[in-house]
Amino acid sequence: MNILGLIVEYNPFHNGHLYHLEKSKEVTKATHTIAVMSGSFLQRGEPALFDKYTRAEIAVKNGVDLVIELPTLYSCQSAEIFSHGAITTLNSLNCVNSVCFGSEEGNIDILQAISKILVEEPMDFKTYLKTYLDEGLVFPTARSKALYDYINKNNLLEISEDKLQNILNSSNNILGIEYIKSLIKLNSSIKPFTITRIASQYNSSDISSDICSATAIRNVLKDNSNLKQIENVIPNPTFIEIKNNIETNFNPVFDYMFYELLCSTIIRDSENLHKYFEVNEGIENKIYSNIFTSKDLDDLISSVKSKRYTMTKVKRTLNNILLGITKDDVIATKDIPHVPYVRVLAFNNKGREIIKKIKKSSDIEIITKLSKINHIDDSLFNTLIKYDIKSSNMYNIIYYKNNKSLIKGPMDFYLSPRYVL
Repeated sequence: MNILGLIVEYNPFHNGHLYHLEKSKEVTKATHTIAVMSGSFLQRGEPALFDKYTRAEIAVKNGVDLVIELPTLYSCQSAEIFSHGAITTLNSLNCVNSVCFGSEEGNIDILQAISKILVEEPMDFKTYLKTYLDEGLVFPTARSKALYDYINKNNLLEISEDKLQNILNSSNNILGIEYIKSLIKLNSSIKPFTITRIASQYNSSDISSDICSATAIRNVLKDNSNLKQIENVIPNPTFIEIKNNIETNFNPVFDYMFYELLCSTIIRDSENLHKYFEVNEGIENKIYSNIFTSKDLDDLISSVKSKRYTMTKVKRTLNNILLGITKDDVIATKDIPHVPYVRVLAFNNKGREIIKKIKKSSDIEIITKLSKINHIDDSLFNTLIKYDIKSSNMYNIIYYKNNKSLIKGPMDFYLSPRYVL
């Protein structure tokens, strides 16, 4: 059994994801695939379009064998924390052979060389970095220049300074480097691979071919446009599930729908906002003062955003406040060497084989239904699981808005993984 690991959000699963999945299987020669997928809230500090079980089922119908949930404490944080959580989850299974991610660079050797330097921090590199910082350069620029000097001095790669800077400034490269850094730190046997992203189409907000960005698809859904507009850019299983969801009044979820909940939380917790993760440097004062005059979420984000606080930083900060994610809990979990459990969201017959393999290779708790889990006296387990449950409950307030009769309580205790024949 050759198991390929994937780190995904699938928001929603589109043709670009299908291309990545198929190419990843090809380059790794994988026989089985397991995806670690964000649950209710995502890395940019946004809610998922559809619930995690639906998105996981769509992934399996498109060719993934097993989908497990990335714990919420990792799923909606910075690249470093997100990546460490995802890689640690895969590594904790003790049976994953490879991980394959998309990147703008597409050359795994270059990404590995950069990652190795950033993890080991050789003395020369640290000296170069200190020099540039002392000259007043901002950290990303100083780090890029220090890396180039170290690489050039030691003849590690043939690469220009401009190309190195472009690599370090590209979003998927950043994630890829963090994945590799985590593999190194964990001394993992998982081998990294990368597939080149189709940059121009990925960055576009328009639908002009059969592969486009998830952003373009979300924009169509947000504008309540004709679903026919996205039919050619998503696989048929995705289209069918999205259509079925909307027809049964499970409509796409967007961040602006949580604005009133967020306002109430900020006002209620105004004296304790500093306890939430990424609330620092006085951003809580700016958030609180603008909550009264902002007419909607976009207005609030724009009023808080500045050179110091990027839009993504602001969105993640607000999301941490919404979900009550504290600094103490993130600090306690962000560097752990293993996760205590995995939650199964969807699987097929091959996925069932992977689960059997996990049970033999690891002592990790495999959760298929929370109601079957007895009380566990483990602080790490309880810290992680409480946010998974809380985020689902918060999400479902909006997601089940038109289907209140279907809610039985905290739905994580009632729902089971989707089995796809």
